[in-house]
Amino acid sequence: MERHIRKILGGLRYDTATATRICIHESDESCGDFDFEVTGLYQTPHGRFFLAGHGGARSRWSRAVQGGYTGGEGLMAIGNREARDFAERNADEATIAEYFTVEEA
Repeated sequence: MERHIRKILGGLRYDTATATRICIHESDESCGDFDFEVTGLYQTPHGRFFLAGHGGARSRWSRAVQGGYTGGEGLMAIGNREARDFAERNADEATIAEYFTVEEA
């Protein structure tokens, strides 16, 4: 996953090289599969969250081409709620507690 991806969104620069990777999700499909995806959750030095990754033609990172879709890579800014949800699905308990407020049930 260690691809360097950088993008400016809403006047803010998001960069995998300067952010902290919190956790990663890699699908079970092989690299050449349309559904293959590798996505990391990152936090910028200023505390903003984003997802960055790459994948096949049916992944969140696909891009439109004439007549269909192809694999690609990308970056998207996300809010705290979406970041927490991603972490709860893909990180261990200690990592979740490090980046998010956790209360006893």
